Amino acid sequence: MATFSSKTFNSALYQSFRPGYNANFFKMVYNYHARHHGQFDMAVDVGTGTGQVASVLAEKFKHVYGVDPSETMLASAVQKPNISYHVSKGEDLKVIPQGSVDVLTVAQTLHWLDHPTFFSEVKRVLKPHGTFAAVGYAFAVFEKYPRASQRVLELGIEPDQLGTFWEPGRLILNNMYKSIEVPLEDVERHYFPNNKDGYPLLMSEQVSMEHFRNYLKTWSGYKTFSERHPERPDIVDETIEAILKEEGLKNEDVVDITWPTVLILGRNSA
Repeated sequence: MATFSSKTFNSALYQSFRPGYNANFFKMVYNYHARHHGQFDMAVDVGTGTGQVASVLAEKFKHVYGVDPSETMLASAVQKPNISYHVSKGEDLKVIPQGSVDVLTVAQTLHWLDHPTFFSEVKRVLKPHGTFAAVGYAFAVFEKYPRASQRVLELGIEPDQLGTFWEPGRLILNNMYKSIEVPLEDVERHYFPNNKDGYPLLMSEQVSMEHFRNYLKTWSGYKTFSERHPERPDIVDETIEAILKEEGLKNEDVVDITWPTVLILGRNSA
């Protein structure tokens, strides 16, 4: 996660082009929370980045804490009167009082954390029966252009592209968090698409190819690659130009994108 904390990371680009979590994600979290007699007073979003999740939680909860180790990311965070942002690691939530939190979310961040230490903090700050929700997403899929999907996957995993330029946590995410043990009660794991319980997709968008190009440039692996190989052509531009040529697309063409997603839900003990 060190890349996102760099002072040279473009947090404004991240805020503008990272995909959001649609209403289905929040509905699943709130429904799970309500089943366990949860209240909606305080929420915490760990690894909040630019406040994508925190800003939506603020519509439901009286107060929201957004915590992130990167001052750079928080500089571009969405501001609302009932959100407090703090520079803090997920493994050290000392700003949050013990047993005060109704719902704690961690979006596209769980793979960067030290899990035993982090879950110790989760248990400390959550109220009895408080809800934990973690969401993560893998490489984007084009609904109608399979060769484009393959190009994006190759960009992300091939050693001669970005495959060796990710921090180690990326492998945990690629495995859709299946290796992470969650020491909470009533744990549920949901995988999208093709969710066996019939829940709708959590992450899908219609975006222009130019928008998608900029999204790829928010990847931490891309930033690391570009810094280490300033002499090489822009690897994202190369990928997008290949997709445009092979699929007969233009920069302004709008495409349907889905992100394979995992959602983990659990609750604190009484």
